[in-house]
Amino acid sequence: MVPRTRYFVLGTLALGFVDGATGYFLFPGQWFPPSSFAIAIAGLFLAFWWYRLDSDSRAYRRTPLMSVAVVGVTIFALPYYLFRSRGLRQGGLATLIFILVSIGYSAMGYLGQLAARAL
Repeated sequence: MVPRTRYFVLGTLALGFVDGATGYFLFPGQWFPPSSFAIAIAGLFLAFWWYRLDSDSRAYRRTPLMSVAVVGVTIFALPYYLFRSRGLRQGGLATLIFILVSIGYSAMGYLGQLAARAL
């Protein structure tokens, strides 16, 4: 795993924690607090930033449509990019890691709520 990928994973997990804690502090009891929207935009920025750095390091030619798709439909565009830039085997492994990071975001959000509740 490239060091900047580690930062992306850690940053995404940290955003999940902040999302859970902020939502519990500011909007307790709501399923989708408004603060989650702002934190989701920060997460999209983080994903796009990683996509640009990774595609530059792999000399992968980014198209404007793909750049927009990474922000607009990240859940579909990043796995597509991972398979296109890495091939079938490495792309599948990278997609699995992407799914695990997405699940980790939710788990960290729950931990953030628990930490906020404990305070």
